Amino acid sequence: MSRTSCVAALCLALAVVPGVAAGQNRGNTDSQARRGYQEYDRITDATFAVATDTGGNAVFTVRGGDFSLEKVVSPTGDATIRLIQGKDVVTIAINQSGFQIGRGRRTVRFDPRADDGEGLDAARSLLLGSRAVRSFKRLAASLEDRDETEEDGALAIGALVDGAIVQLLDGDLDAPKRISKRITRKRRAAIRTIKGRAPGTFVDCVGLYEIALLDSWSKFEGCAQESTGYLWWLRDFVYRACEFEWLLRSQQYLWQFVGCFMLPF
Repeated sequence: MSRTSCVAALCLALAVVPGVAAGQNRGNTDSQARRGYQEYDRITDATFAVATDTGGNAVFTVRGGDFSLEKVVSPTGDATIRLIQGKDVVTIAINQSGFQIGRGRRTVRFDPRADDGEGLDAARSLLLGSRAVRSFKRLAASLEDRDETEEDGALAIGALVDGAIVQLLDGDLDAPKRISKRITRKRRAAIRTIKGRAPGTFVDCVGLYEIALLDSWSKFEGCAQESTGYLWWLRDFVYRACEFEWLLRSQQYLWQFVGCFMLPF
């Protein structure tokens, strides 16, 4: 199967998922809220889980030691992430309006597509000294730097996307592009080597999720390249728009991954 055919099949499948998932939620919300998918990562000793709530949102959790991450993702890709370690709680909301970061009584709001740097500086200041952020960055770094021979679970990949968000807000401006390449490297290598797949390879939920992320990375790469053609004073703004679009797409694909498991077959 060619890459074009695979992506076309993906688009068709993802177009069906929201309607089916919504119909099932209407039919038996309590039952659906209990269904989900779980992974255990032996290297980090962390457990990743995802399910749906009664509102049709994807609920993603990561637990390791006394640290936990809780994320709720809507069908549109709007996401709210909570990093928790003891009494230290950081909340990060991302939607079409930009970011809203909260810790204690402090809140920072900004749109990276129109930010002149002050918003990111304020976010980094708010996150400074957070034990929860520090623990999650260590977890994300372990996932990002692991050996090529180790398999990446679908939910570990989702945690890497969240790592890109947290690291960006903490001052690592290269994190989204670096991590977007990292999470698609094996799939890109396979496509370059084989140039196609046997029918059925990409019809499983994990395969569809990986192909969606690969397509999202391709769009990000093309958009980032296009940004270099703008006048110097516009380049950063255009690139940030590319980056932010990738972050939103990746969150929505996690919701679609969960919706895939809700299909009645």
